[in-house]
Amino acid sequence: MLDHLLAALEREATGQADAVRAAARAEADRITTDAEARLARRRSDTLGARTAELRGEAERALGEARRSGRKAVLQARERFLARVFDAARGMLPAALESSAYRTALPGHVADAVRAVGDEPAVIRCPAALREAVRSAVLGRTQLSVESDATHLGVTVTTADGAVIVDNTLEGRLERLRPQLAIQVLARP
Repeated sequence: MLDHLLAALEREATGQADAVRAAARAEADRITTDAEARLARRRSDTLGARTAELRGEAERALGEARRSGRKAVLQARERFLARVFDAARGMLPAALESSAYRTALPGHVADAVRAVGDEPAVIRCPAALREAVRSAVLGRTQLSVESDATHLGVTVTTADGAVIVDNTLEGRLERLRPQLAIQVLARP
């Protein structure tokens, strides 16, 4: 009987030990699963944050590269336009001697004089244009014509110096520069 009792106690103890072991294994599996899930969430959160950080850095770098590229293009265009307009300015003395300019000169004089109205004024122009300019303002006694070798075209200055109208070829070129720049840059 004692053997029976001992055997029953042993079976009961083995059953309880198996149940405790099974419960411990289940608890260990649950803890492991929870830990793995937390680790996966942390890894995902860290990876997401790092991905967002890297994406932001890449976008900033791309934006900076685009700005730098646009800046380089604009600077190249500006250098190109400077060369074009320098070349055009170099051609102005020859243009002053052309028949096309001589034909347009009375209109240039009239435009400049119109800006000062009936005010007494001095018209300055190169000596080679002096007679043509005088002919263009014939009969307007409030206007005088003076030779000035520094002008490539015509300027009109009121007697008091308050109004100066620059209708020189260089002045006209500068006023047309924005429109001409668009046309020059639009060419293939």
